[in-house]
Formats: sequence, structure tokens, C-alpha cells
Amino acid sequence: MVDSIPAPLGARPLVASGDVHRGAWRGPNAVRGQNLDSELVACIQACTNMLLHPDSGDAPGEIPTELLMLSLPHNPQVQLSALLYLAEVAHEHDPQPLGHILLRHALTLVRLTNLHAAPAAPAQSMSHLCSSALQARIETETVKRIIVEQKLQPGPADTLHWPWPMRIYTLGRFGMRLNDEPLVFNSKSPRKALELLQLLIASGGREVNTTALMNGLWPEESSSNLRNLFDNTLHRLRRLLGTPEALPMHNAKLSLDPRYCWVDAWAFGRLTNASNLPGVQDIPARTPLQEREARAAMRLYTGHFLQSEGDIPWALPFRDRVRNRFHRLITSLGQRLENEEAWDKAIAVYEHGLEIDNLSEALYQHLMACHLQRGEHAQALMVYRRCRELLSIVLGVAPSARTEQLYRTATAARR
Repeated sequence: MVDSIPAPLGARPLVASGDVHRGAWRGPNAVRGQNLDSELVACIQACTNMLLHPDSGDAPGEIPTELLMLSLPHNPQVQLSALLYLAEVAHEHDPQPLGHILLRHALTLVRLTNLHAAPAAPAQSMSHLCSSALQARIETETVKRIIVEQKLQPGPADTLHWPWPMRIYTLGRFGMRLNDEPLVFNSKSPRKALELLQLLIASGGREVNTTALMNGLWPEESSSNLRNLFDNTLHRLRRLLGTPEALPMHNAKLSLDPRYCWVDAWAFGRLTNASNLPGVQDIPARTPLQEREARAAMRLYTGHFLQSEGDIPWALPFRDRVRNRFHRLITSLGQRLENEEAWDKAIAVYEHGLEIDNLSEALYQHLMACHLQRGEHAQALMVYRRCRELLSIVLGVAPSARTEQLYRTATAARR
């Protein structure tokens, strides 16, 4: 029965309706006008059962890929539909290794036969699979061609490897890439146009009131001249980006359209949302997917928002919000590892956090505690001295009572 096929993403309407002709997943639909539903549905049913309920007793995803391939019809377009469907089923359960193997078969088929993936899968599913393929470096050129031809949009947990027309880097340093080429200025940079872009990002990027943007960029300017300054600056920014539609204006509100650009600070926020940053009591419940998202977010955060630009007043609130999210991310990852008594891995996470923010006393405390758990009292004392010196030199404050207590514990243990 069609209803019993486990349904990933775009396939769910197909299964729910029981009507393969009207389902959102177009693999089991008529392919290029051919009525191949029964053949493909039967194939998918058999392969999915093998995938999720192998008779051998192996865990899902551990059956031989050759067995699946032998079950596919000979028609290349039908094979592609089935492979994409099964790859998505596998990805929902465990993307590695079977999901990647099936996806590689499907994309190789597209490359070798010049098939079009569009009739084989709905856009949402194809976007999800393309993102997975780019992350795993599977047939990257073929994937990028599919994305451009089908005008696919990335999913919520987007990937750094997606072929964005525009990439904007704000974490630690400011930079841009247009069509994967770094934006370099031969002469004086358009400072105000770039500041408008930075302020728009710091303000959320969606329907930001132009009055707030004008006041942020020209706080000392008279109101009579603000509109002219803003319009000229926006014109220069649109010309600089080369994609005017990336900066739509509606009802005196400006946006940065996420369909055209990737912003590292926004991607960091989405990744930490997807990783479901937990409280300490919920840390063991994190799924493998959430763990991967959290690790990706940690790698993405290379510094505080516009840190290289100095302390710009309008940037500070957003900088603090992103920094606090980074601290929560490091703490939740580290404490989960502490709960598992994986002290060396927890130490690595806290050290990474301190490389980014060497004034976070809480991270020093966690690091000292890990060294104490490992019986490394000398290392705990070294961490204490680093903390004390930096807090004194940079902030002019002494360590807190909690830090001093850890110091006394380390000192007593060495006697």
C-alpha cells in the first residue's frame, strides 16, 4: 500500500493523500508524461522497507547499497526519482553513510545522463538534498548547476557552501564576496554605503524603518538633508552589490532579501536555533543533527560582530546578543561533554571559546573545573593566572568568588 511508505519532507502530502498523481513528491507521479506510478511506487515500497527494516537485523542504513540499486527500474528518470526519494528517507534517519551514497548515485546519474532533477523531486526536497550534497562535497558542480537551473532557495539551516550571489562576513571582521569573488576596492571604499549595509544587518534586515537608519548613520545631520543623503547612499550600495532587488524598499522600510545573500551572523543565529540550545538539564537529549548544527555554529563564530570596526554605538546591542548566544553555545556543548566525563573534549571546547573571547570568566571557571576533574592541578592554576591577569589588565577587576574557590581547591590539591 502506498500509505505505508515512510514519507520524508515533500513526500508526506503524497502518502497522506494516497494519490500519487496529486502528491507533492513528483517521483511517483507520471515522469515526463509516462504513467510509471505503479512501477516506481512498488520499487520505493520495497527499497524503503529494506532501508528501514532490514531482514538481516542490521541497523537502518547498514544494508548493502548494491541491493537497493538492483531493486531500481532500468528507466533512468525513474531511477532518479527513486534515488532522490530514498536519499531523503535515509537523511531523515541518519545521513551518513547511506544517505550520502544514495545521493551520490542520484547526482552522478544526473551528470552522466544530463537528466533534469526538476521532474523527480519538489523544490523543498531538492533544496534539502542539494544542501546535504554541498556539505558532503558530493558532485558539487552538478549540484550548483541544479540550484541555478531550478532557482532553488536554501532551507532554514542553510549551508556556507550554497552558491550565494552575495556573502557578507561580519563576525570578527567585515568583508564581502560577490559571485564568490572577494570585493576589493582599488581606491577609497564607499564607507557610508557599507555602514548602511552593516546597520541594516544589525537591525535585523527585515523592513527596517528608514528614519531609524538615517538617524543611526547621520545623528548630527539636520532632518532636511537626511532624505537626500539616505537616497544617494542607498543608490551607491545597490550599485555596489550589483543586485538592486536584494535591497527592496516598501512603505519607507528597507530590507536585505535573504534569497540573494548569506550573512554569517544570521547564519550563526539560525544554526544555534536549529541546534536547540538547551538548559543544562536537557543537554543529553540533543540529537545528532542538533549536535552537528551546534558544531557548525561554533566554527562559524570567528569573532564578535563587527569587532574590527570598533565600538560603533548602533552595533553594540546586536554584538552583545550574538556574543551571549555564542557563550550559551560553548557552555551547553562543554557541559554536555562534562556530563559524559569527556574532559579532554570539554577542555577543547572551552579553550576554543576563550580564543574568541578571552575575557569570559565563566569559561575560565569551566576550564579550571575540567582540569581539576582530570587531576591536572598545575594546569588549573595556569588557567587561573591567565584569567586573573587579563581581568586585571583589560577590565581592572579581580576574579569572582567562584574563581577564587576553584583556585583554592587547586592549590590545596597540590600540597
